[in-house]
Amino acid sequence: MSNSGNGLTFSVVVPSYRRPEPLCKCLVGLQEGVCLPDQVVVVLRDVDERSRQLLQQWCTANELGERVDVVLATKSGQIEAMNRGLGAAIGDVVCFTDDDCVPRPQWLQCLASHYADPSVGGVGGRDVVHHGEQQVPTRKCSVGKVTWAGKIIGNHHCAAVDAPIEVDHLKGANMSFRRVLIRGFDQNLAGGSSCLNDTEVSLSVTKQGFRLVYDPEALVDHYPAPRFGQSTRQLEALSLVSSDSHNWVYCMVKHLSGLRKIAFIASAFLIGMGNRYGLIKYLISLPRGPIAASRLFVASTAGKLKGLRTYRIARQTAMESETNGKRRGQSDAAT
Repeated sequence: MSNSGNGLTFSVVVPSYRRPEPLCKCLVGLQEGVCLPDQVVVVLRDVDERSRQLLQQWCTANELGERVDVVLATKSGQIEAMNRGLGAAIGDVVCFTDDDCVPRPQWLQCLASHYADPSVGGVGGRDVVHHGEQQVPTRKCSVGKVTWAGKIIGNHHCAAVDAPIEVDHLKGANMSFRRVLIRGFDQNLAGGSSCLNDTEVSLSVTKQGFRLVYDPEALVDHYPAPRFGQSTRQLEALSLVSSDSHNWVYCMVKHLSGLRKIAFIASAFLIGMGNRYGLIKYLISLPRGPIAASRLFVASTAGKLKGLRTYRIARQTAMESETNGKRRGQSDAAT
């Protein structure tokens, strides 16, 4: 990468589906950067012919096009797209942004500057959210935290801090990681957009002893575009409440340990968070709308219970795989 100064190479992964015009604007933002990525991986669905055609035209007409690799996903879902992009990335650091985001000129340079510190495993920044001509107002607040009992605090879009800080998790629209630290995005996450996949992969990096840095100067402009199929932007849909609750419980139980895990499970089922209704929040909401509250509570509880089952099955599968691997190793040593 031009002017990276630390000898690392950088790949940028951009999953896209049926958003050819925003995708091209994203690529223009990358091309106008102070530092150019060594590789751009655009992941498209194999059925998205219009995006393929427009992307080919853009690559032919623009210098950055020589660095663009197109990967086709044959299955739907964000996890599939992210893993296909990750598999094609060749950089030492893999950066992720969305097709409805436009990186600002200093974006990649800001991300890259922190990787001179070998203890840093991932770096992300702020996404400035726009709705039409209006920029979403922000406030000073905590950013990128997971509380002791598993409450997730995002706020990556807020003007929360004035200088880089260490955080617990990054946001998918603006995040990067050392390639060797991420084996893939967890396919046990539910739903088409697989909410919390960014939190899960972030926690997997910190679990390995590396730090995550949030740099407020690593900016992308985010213009949330319509999603096709299930979307966590419409969390009133009961199926989405269920999958969101599933992912929250699965992710936290997977990465918390000891008393933190016990406290999280108790809090998740008794209190909840947002539309992930716990018993207390359900009872408080009953007077305002008993039918709606009951439906949310049932969907959320079902999702949480399924999240616990998913974790138990995944853990059992991992233990069996580890045991079989040791047996094969002992057998090979004996022969």
